[in-house]
Amino acid sequence: MKKPILYMAPIQGITNCVYRNAYSLLFDGYDFAVTPFIRSCAVTSNTCTALQDVFPQSNDTRFGLIPQILSNTPSDFISMAKALFGLGYKTVNLNLGCPIKQIRNKRRGAGMLPFPDEIMRMLNTIIPAIPNQLSIKVRLGSENNREFIDLVPLLNDLPLKEIIIHPRIGRQMYEGEVDLTAFAEILSLSKHAIIYSGDIDSPATFKLLVSRFPDIRGWMIGRGGITNPFLPEQIKKLRGGTAQDKLNRFINFHDEIFNAYQKTLSKPVFITNKMKELWKYWAKTFAGGDKLFKAISRTRSVDKYLVLVKEYFDSKPEMSKVKA
Repeated sequence: MKKPILYMAPIQGITNCVYRNAYSLLFDGYDFAVTPFIRSCAVTSNTCTALQDVFPQSNDTRFGLIPQILSNTPSDFISMAKALFGLGYKTVNLNLGCPIKQIRNKRRGAGMLPFPDEIMRMLNTIIPAIPNQLSIKVRLGSENNREFIDLVPLLNDLPLKEIIIHPRIGRQMYEGEVDLTAFAEILSLSKHAIIYSGDIDSPATFKLLVSRFPDIRGWMIGRGGITNPFLPEQIKKLRGGTAQDKLNRFINFHDEIFNAYQKTLSKPVFITNKMKELWKYWAKTFAGGDKLFKAISRTRSVDKYLVLVKEYFDSKPEMSKVKA
């Protein structure tokens, strides 16, 4: 059986170049990462600061990067895609899946899905105008799960590289169950390569999804991979090591991210806020992690943060998710 192709999901504020570089240094398993979305704008050069997270000099990873663009304006998308091509990116991704209400209300992200004519006009305009291959990342819809299903036959004649599908609707955000029945219907209708995304949080969950959808080779891991950064390795059965080896690797991962933010962020509170975002996920994989997260949440001091984390790591906490 061939190894699955694994994608790091774009999680806004988390999976930026700092995270990706640290991950690639210390972990294995991902083949590609779709970057957090870049809001489209008219770009006159590939040195535009809107593109700074994907500047080649800021990225040092062993997996491929696919920049994602949030846009409902063809001219802006085209100029940004061309600038990204100039930076070496042969594939770009159109975000048709962001569930945030304010974005949906502006007919962006999943908010475009109730308007198939607008989507088709945009795709038919941008595809012949850009030098990159185009992939799209979608949800089942904004308000109901038929919105993308009804769009699939219209997409079949377009030269899309792949479609990444998170089988929820926008107003669900990340709550409730993924709709695997609707996902299966899309598989039966689509002629494109399909990547599954949604709630892959353990090797056992991944195995169940593979047994149901054996023809899919591409899988995107989101929140489950932040909570447990060892998950792609577990799925691909890579590496080994004792519990202490793994804890040491996680500590090094934490330190790489912290040190990078210390170099790039101007105020201590910005650093602690970034680390708090990560600990919302990391706390779930450690015994007693919820207590640590509460303590971290109350501090704005970098020194106090470091004391709290060192004391916790020195206690050699059990990493329960890593055993899964």
